[in-house]
Amino acid sequence: MHFHDHGGAVKAADSGPSLPMPDATSSEMRMLDPAAVQFRREGARLQYRSAPGAIVGGTSPSRDVVGGMSPSRDTRDTPPTTPDTEWADATLVRLFPLSEPERWIALIAKDGKESGIVRDLAQLPPEPRRLAREELRGRYLVPQIQRILACRVRDEVVQWTVQTDRGRKKLLTKNLREQVKEPLPDRLTLLDVEGNRYDVPSLAALDPDSRRRLEAQL
Repeated sequence: MHFHDHGGAVKAADSGPSLPMPDATSSEMRMLDPAAVQFRREGARLQYRSAPGAIVGGTSPSRDVVGGMSPSRDTRDTPPTTPDTEWADATLVRLFPLSEPERWIALIAKDGKESGIVRDLAQLPPEPRRLAREELRGRYLVPQIQRILACRVRDEVVQWTVQTDRGRKKLLTKNLREQVKEPLPDRLTLLDVEGNRYDVPSLAALDPDSRRRLEAQL
């Protein structure tokens, strides 16, 4: 059985969780020098500052095979800028949450504008890298469905009992055919009535009963 996104198009950015995206982006991806970026935790907020000349280059965006924008091989230098060296609140957004969870991380300022992109978290110094990974783990907390234990249809709502990597959960879905995405082959993302996302990392890995219950609703 084939699963498709019933909208005719693959969603951008790997159909990842709903997160604040930049209000304004540059025509090119502005790459940040990993050595010039610092992060710190101020209470529950992540803050950053960068040294002058932190923008080291730009890339012309192109379409990625799984949707969204990805850097092309045509890299062009952009004039260095002098960003604010004071600590400022920041939001980190994965441009490709499923295919590249540790690369192409957009840094979004408090005003919603993109400050730049970290090409690879592995290139950051140890402490900024730890804080960035911690921030991303908290924002991209998507339970993974391991088994589908029960499925009941009530009017137009389907009630599910599932076993996830974070324990047993119950969820409600409506118009399931419109709320299932296939961001990658053999992988599904389900959206419940409250807007929460659940990930099925591998259809092939589901037990026969779980797969049968899922296919009966699609």
